[in-house]
Amino acid sequence: MINYTDLHCDTAFDIYKTYSRLKKNSAHVDIEKSKIFIRYSQIFAIWSENDIENDENYDDFFKIRSYFLENLCENNIILCKTSEQYKDCIEKNLNSAILAVEGGKLISNDLSRLDVLRQNDVRVFTLVWGGNCDIGGAHNTSDGLTDFGRKVVSKLNELNIIIDISHSSEKMVYETLEITKSPVIASHSNSKAVFNHSRNLTDEQFREIKRTGGVVGISLCSPHVAEDAGIKDIIKHIDYYLSLDGEDTVCFGCDFDGAPLVDGIADLSDMNKFVGEFEKIGYNETLIRKIMYENADNFIVNNLR
Repeated sequence: MINYTDLHCDTAFDIYKTYSRLKKNSAHVDIEKSKIFIRYSQIFAIWSENDIENDENYDDFFKIRSYFLENLCENNIILCKTSEQYKDCIEKNLNSAILAVEGGKLISNDLSRLDVLRQNDVRVFTLVWGGNCDIGGAHNTSDGLTDFGRKVVSKLNELNIIIDISHSSEKMVYETLEITKSPVIASHSNSKAVFNHSRNLTDEQFREIKRTGGVVGISLCSPHVAEDAGIKDIIKHIDYYLSLDGEDTVCFGCDFDGAPLVDGIADLSDMNKFVGEFEKIGYNETLIRKIMYENADNFIVNNLR
């Protein structure tokens, strides 16, 4: 058995929408499935739906958060808001959660909503999801940050909310990296050099995230991995990031309950398959630990405030 830390899933959103429970469900993630690990730590994102109004997303956030916290309490999972809490979970092998928002349209054009999100436990913020919002353009646009978006980046720094550039346009990624005074993450983004998809990162983007102390999570979203993607295709993305000196940068952000998965991985309980595959191709124990949990843990300990 091994520990596992994951930078992104949509399970909080999914269980609310399906009226299911975190303890056991038919989704990709539940507590029963996590029992293959000694300790399981997860960043849970609440998604801002693209086809509903900004204010409706904002109202839904509080409903989903309340339902999710109820599920955490039911399963004795610690909601971590500081590095001290997270380190305590590591030391005691306790399962833990960190709350995120995916897609910034819920704040509309109101910076004060970020203060409210911070007060309501949000510690990670994915700037955009698809198309355009008040913050700027997603991966399927050529637009960067708006003037308001630049203020959002600075405000997130001020509030010590971790910025997630997954889903951002190429222009937005570079503009965010120019402005931010804190490391950013790409919670679920693969390599564009391995598979040319707009959701994936260029070599230069990966190097800049690494240089500034950030981490990059490997996504299992099949359309972002390869044609007819399987486990070996995921390893191609990991190998490539490792070739960019990413040994201390690459981890997992599988996008469970938010995307179709690669062949061979049905849900969280299959993630131990990667350990076996890593061993087969000669990854040493230290590298396997880094990818499975240590890189993500180190980033969280250093940046959760």
